[in-house]
Amino acid sequence: MVDLAARFEELGRLVPIPDPWDITEYIARVAEYRERPITLCPIDIGAFLGNGCGTGSGLWIAREDDDVIMYGADTEWHADHIIAHEIGHMLLGHAETASAPGAAAADLPLRELMPSLSLETIRSVLRRQDYGSEREHAAETFADLLLVEAMLPKRSASRFRSTFFRNRHR
Repeated sequence: MVDLAARFEELGRLVPIPDPWDITEYIARVAEYRERPITLCPIDIGAFLGNGCGTGSGLWIAREDDDVIMYGADTEWHADHIIAHEIGHMLLGHAETASAPGAAAADLPLRELMPSLSLETIRSVLRRQDYGSEREHAAETFADLLLVEAMLPKRSASRFRSTFFRNRHR
């Protein structure tokens, strides 16, 4: 695995974390960085049960021209973390290793969840299935780092820090 802390720091420069934290603003920044819109879709997570997704899970669907993040509508307190996890997949480049559209989309009730979703436009589907995989661990760590960073009080610049701790994060 690449040094995830260094990658996170690099991504933090490319896609700045809003201060104060605002998930909507962060999604807008990620969409601008990726040059494609991101749509959030709260769903009844019960529709995923029995299909490899459990409660508290999310789903990232990369379509031809945009991205869709589905997450449990009943997990409001956990929604930012689920969304951050799926954004982690996006920013860490996991689309290249995502499931093929036919295989992944066929076993999900996507037509019921999003009737306007065209299965023909789906390039990849990434969902939490194998929590032990390297990319799931990386996306989970990304979400943890993002939300911790977003909630930490920001330090004002000081001459001492800039002189002695130039390349240190926080």
